[in-house]
Amino acid sequence: MSITRRTILSLAAGAAVGAATRPAFAAGEPIVVGAAIPTTGPLSLSGKQYFNTLTMAEEDINKAGGVNGRPFKLVVEDAGASNSTAVSAFVKLVQESKPSFVFLSSYSTQNLATAPEVIKAKIPVMYAGGADAVADNAGGWMFRIRPTDSVAARGMAQFVKTLKATKPGIMYIQNDFGQGGATAAAKLLEANGITPVGSEAYGQNDKDFSAQLLRLRQKGADVILTFVYPADGALLLRQIKTLGLKTPVIASSGSFLPASVQLLSPADLENVWGVIDTFVDPSVGARMADFTTRYKAKFGQDGDAYGLAYYDGALILAEGLKKVGPDPQKLRDFIAAQKSWEGIGQIYSFDDKGNGAPGVVVVKAKPGTKTLELVERIRPS
Repeated sequence: MSITRRTILSLAAGAAVGAATRPAFAAGEPIVVGAAIPTTGPLSLSGKQYFNTLTMAEEDINKAGGVNGRPFKLVVEDAGASNSTAVSAFVKLVQESKPSFVFLSSYSTQNLATAPEVIKAKIPVMYAGGADAVADNAGGWMFRIRPTDSVAARGMAQFVKTLKATKPGIMYIQNDFGQGGATAAAKLLEANGITPVGSEAYGQNDKDFSAQLLRLRQKGADVILTFVYPADGALLLRQIKTLGLKTPVIASSGSFLPASVQLLSPADLENVWGVIDTFVDPSVGARMADFTTRYKAKFGQDGDAYGLAYYDGALILAEGLKKVGPDPQKLRDFIAAQKSWEGIGQIYSFDDKGNGAPGVVVVKAKPGTKTLELVERIRPS
């Protein structure tokens, strides 16, 4: 661990220290960091998690003395629930706040829409959308801090074999994220000699998935893979139980965010496994225990893998700012060069497309509860 991270985490552990004991900053303007993320609307179910962790990271960095004596200042614009709002939020940040760096949302459709403006602005960004297509359009300026959809799909395909299922069905939200994940999973399954019996899509605003689910049942699906967002993911799991389907479900990470789990009952999670970024639980110990304990004390809810990715990303950024300064090109080069950077949730190694998080884990709720437990860690094969 670098001196920067050790100092930040050491001071973070004493987060209850009052404002009077915080270090005084040297003269100089704050280093402005932007965040174009969804803080209102349906996408804020996950957006508020990484808003929380970014503000927590801002406090921790500043309690540790800021960046070479200069305060770290987070400026947030609401990306809302549409691509156009996300693009406008990024453009407004660039034009009005002139940040050295910007965090984008975890929604691939917003990331793809914003990519041309990122390249035009020549400002490095971090994002958490999983669609592989985003990296293909990043122009060297976009860094992904969560596993790609293809990595998650590989984990889901591998776990199909663990369950000894031979007739998987696929359900996905009809957008870049859902279709990309479903396509990747189908290809990986077929490469393993398993042919999906069907693939069903639904719209982002759909509320009834019964027709798609019944079609998969009629085709003999013995496991269902789902690529979902939090709200629709919870609704889908509830409808599976309402229809009386006993088919095992392997769900993407959206179904296991706290915002989604709180919409479910323990019964809804029976026979459901989640393939998620990392296991966010104090039982992991060390820095994970510190993060989860402080997050819950501060925000009154459990932290999640999405938010943790942004916290880790902020610490990577703080280290870069300290070592190379706020010049966007130098920051871009610093992040691109990071290999085996030890975060709390992942060990980040950025490839030539800016993908930095290589692994996923499988979790499941303990019987009769909504408390998750680790089932398996899946690394790239």
